[in-house]
Amino acid sequence: MKKKICIDTGIMTQYISSSPPEPIVNIINRVIKREIECYILKSVLIEVYYQICKWKGIEFARNALTSFQKTVPFVPVELDDGLIQTAGILKCQHRTTLSYIDCMSISYCINNKMEFHTTEKTLKGIQDDTLNKLKVKKYRF
Repeated sequence: MKKKICIDTGIMTQYISSSPPEPIVNIINRVIKREIECYILKSVLIEVYYQICKWKGIEFARNALTSFQKTVPFVPVELDDGLIQTAGILKCQHRTTLSYIDCMSISYCINNKMEFHTTEKTLKGIQDDTLNKLKVKKYRF
């Protein structure tokens, strides 16, 4: 069975940057080769667009996201009632520590027993019972 991962905004924006870190290039290349199945929440795509737009402008953001979507095979994830409930509970518990996007991605990973690939630095501030359920691969730069 193929390994399944979910990636966050930081992984995508780092990959799209002019000099992406080697560990991120390696994981995305494994996704491109279809060695790993990648899931991305549609709300993460909005956040990526926003972050790149701030950094390089609307046209660059549009082109970069379009290129990523054509090059990197991933499964886009819609919000459903279960994900809304678990993400809402997580946000309530960690309202000052985690963003809405992180709560959605973390909840999706926990609900689907999937590894979360992230650049997020605040994860160690969340409750142990949540961290114990979450498989995390952190990237630091």
